[in-house]
Amino acid sequence: MDREQQILALIRQNPFISQHEMAGIIGISRSAVAGYIASLTKKGTIRGRAYVTSDEHMIYCIGGANLDSKATSKHAIRLASSNPVTVTESCGGVARNIAEALAGLACQTSLLTVVGDDKAGQWVLEETRRRGVDVSQAIVLNGENTGSYTALLDTSGEMFLAFANMDIYDKLSPAMLRDRWSHIAAAKLVIADTNLPSDTLEELIRRCQEESIPLFIDPVSSEKSKKLPTDLSGVTAIFPNLEEAIQLTDTPLSMNQDVIDMFYVEPDHSKIANTIRDRGVKHVFITLGSRGVHYAGEEGEHFFPPIPTQVVEVTGAGDAFLAGIVYGITQNHSYMKSCEFGLAAAHITLQTSQSTSSELNEERLQLTINTMTKGD
Repeated sequence: MDREQQILALIRQNPFISQHEMAGIIGISRSAVAGYIASLTKKGTIRGRAYVTSDEHMIYCIGGANLDSKATSKHAIRLASSNPVTVTESCGGVARNIAEALAGLACQTSLLTVVGDDKAGQWVLEETRRRGVDVSQAIVLNGENTGSYTALLDTSGEMFLAFANMDIYDKLSPAMLRDRWSHIAAAKLVIADTNLPSDTLEELIRRCQEESIPLFIDPVSSEKSKKLPTDLSGVTAIFPNLEEAIQLTDTPLSMNQDVIDMFYVEPDHSKIANTIRDRGVKHVFITLGSRGVHYAGEEGEHFFPPIPTQVVEVTGAGDAFLAGIVYGITQNHSYMKSCEFGLAAAHITLQTSQSTSSELNEERLQLTINTMTKGD
């Protein structure tokens, strides 16, 4: 039996078998398997959803899609007291926000998430679709409640307290990942947040490493970052804030951001970033809020100061930062250069009350980049 027939037989047995698995069974390299699959696809022998045609421009986002409620206090917040607020509702979720921001930057994006069979889930998917994101891979779970996030913001737009009901994401299992693997593997780049269960994250990281698929991770929170496996060799880039970064170093250091701000204690960002790199990550971006971004990775190490910004609200700035970097990467810029796009995207988002700014588009981003360059 020739190689093409061997590969075809394996695919017929398991339409979702990975190229790495086929290479191991047959005893050839993964790149050779990829060549045979390309030939079979060209001939039209392989059809259907298992081996879809690769779209080299697609960015695949996996993770949370919530109903967000934001209550902004009209006065200084008082604990154990009734506080007058202004309440707004919008679509949220880290992976969803990133996907929408990328769609606004003219990138092709697809979202894999789970929502409940309720009005909130229907509205979140419809709004996300309307804003240019492919949601055909999203999963609606019967009898479940769509994820929700409720934030209390102070008068300056800074988050004071938040509540998250994200139990539904525990249902996004490795089996669901495998069912959609052909679509994931066809993407140019994959972005995942840690709303995913730990076993799903572990499988995603392993398979992206095996098939050389670029994978970006947003840790979401210090608590959720604990879900990540010790070995992060399959992670191309990770984007923690300082508290999350400290958690990822797995050190006794237990200072939270409030303590750091209060006493002006600034940990060694370089040491923290490189400790994370020791776990296998190629590029680490530690976001420091109003203090900027520290990058450490294969291109060296650099501190990027923030763009001076009149902040309206901080919600969504981190998601926009990651989206801006992905945009830069898709435009064939280096990771360091792409950090400028990330800072510009965050700058635009910080100036609005929207979690995903409608002002974030290619023209506005480039204009902001040009202004930054002139200011250097």
